[in-house]
Amino acid sequence: MRRVGLGVTAALVALAATGAAQHPAAAPDIAAATPETPAAPWAVGERLEYGVRWGFFNVGRASLEVVGIDTVRGEPCWHVLFMFNGRALSYTLRDSLQSWFGVRDMVSRRFTQDNNENGRPHSRHYEIYPEHQLWVRNDVDSGRTAPDPLDEASFFFYARTRPLEPGQTVVLNRYFQHDRNPVTLQVLARQTISVPAGRYPAVAVRPIFQSGGLFGKGGKALIWFSDDESRIPLRIRTSLPIGTLDMSLRTRN
Repeated sequence: MRRVGLGVTAALVALAATGAAQHPAAAPDIAAATPETPAAPWAVGERLEYGVRWGFFNVGRASLEVVGIDTVRGEPCWHVLFMFNGRALSYTLRDSLQSWFGVRDMVSRRFTQDNNENGRPHSRHYEIYPEHQLWVRNDVDSGRTAPDPLDEASFFFYARTRPLEPGQTVVLNRYFQHDRNPVTLQVLARQTISVPAGRYPAVAVRPIFQSGGLFGKGGKALIWFSDDESRIPLRIRTSLPIGTLDMSLRTRN
């Protein structure tokens, strides 16, 4: 990442002046060098609601929603929203991730993260320019992005478009902040799990990001996707400073 003190327009002008060709491309995704765009197994209006537990205690709620299709710089993009609200003992966490990624190419173009941990708010707004391999944060910082970039929230949906076979390890150099690659998806096993919404055949996947957040570095998060064409995230388990949180599907709209 470069701290350059440039606005969006100035950063694009600077990039054009230096030439994107000066930056060699990242190593290709071992699964596919160019993103494919299979039919999305979701639709506008899909909303998944989760109960959040810490041990035996109910401590909050979470949701994952396909808000709509917006236009970002002339490109139709899925707008998705992940919300988490939890409280345990004296620890509180509110986390909101929003992503806008291409309907045609499954590439991120905008990403926001609003986090409030124990009363300490943090807000990050990224404009992502895949055609220039550039991201700009809060109109102040900028840096190089990977080809065909994805953010945390859009990775969730990208995983839903892939076949998930136990024993498979997918290494992706597509995280939008180039120096935080790769992202690894380890497909662990097929299982049948029970959540408040019902009992489902599922595939357990371990996502490993080289960044912080709910799915940060350490390899402790697990996601169980439904073992069908929709690949709904049924259960999400992750570690936080207070211990292990478990998010289980309650309703699907």
